[in-house]
Amino acid sequence: MSIFRTGLLLATLIISACSMPILQDFPPKKAEKIIPQGQKANTDAAAQANNAQINDNKKPNLNGATGSSPKNTLVEQFKAQEQVATKNYTELKSRVGEATEQPSLRPIEQLNSKELKAAIQALRTYISKTSTELASLNARVNERQKTMARGDTIQIFLSEATVSHDNATFKAQPLVGQWVRGESRVIRLKDNILFENPMSEDLQVTFSETYQLIINGDVISIINPNKTKNSASFDVATHNNTGNIIGKLDYRIVDNK
Repeated sequence: MSIFRTGLLLATLIISACSMPILQDFPPKKAEKIIPQGQKANTDAAAQANNAQINDNKKPNLNGATGSSPKNTLVEQFKAQEQVATKNYTELKSRVGEATEQPSLRPIEQLNSKELKAAIQALRTYISKTSTELASLNARVNERQKTMARGDTIQIFLSEATVSHDNATFKAQPLVGQWVRGESRVIRLKDNILFENPMSEDLQVTFSETYQLIINGDVISIINPNKTKNSASFDVATHNNTGNIIGKLDYRIVDNK
């Protein structure tokens, strides 16, 4: 009986032992790479700086050009300043009879960025000087309109004008106008047959300070302030040089009395 009990106890112990969990060595999980705080801050700052540099390269600069083409901006500025300088020179040459020559500059293709900047500054200086001269000229013209000296004002009668361009020809209506010495104005020539005809042409008439009568840039007569009346014929190009205008005009000195 005692043997049976002993065997039963052993069996119980064996069964209990078999039901206990078995410990196993599992491979450890892959450890996360830990970056020290100071090193992490430096890495983030480097990334932000890199992104900022990329964005800056994409942005236009203050002059309107991309960072890779600053010379293109200088070229555009040069051309714009040159255009204004030429306009001032032409106007002074016509209205006064003489003008300070424009700066002598090498062809734009031969200029580097530094030379372009110097050329632009030279043009700006010239524009400032000639703009002042034009303002002074306008003041003199205004004064002559108020107090005319002999020879300061002429009256022009455009009796004939034939315009030919773009395979079309028309005769303009007669016109009468008055110019002060140093003044330049544009008049509009219109077809003398059909008042509403779209054919027309600009004609620039200038009475220079040196007593030259100028039509579309061509001197057609030198006015003698001591001679009351005279006439002149002209054959000039149209303003866009695509045709010509042939005509005749009479002019007289307006007495200041």
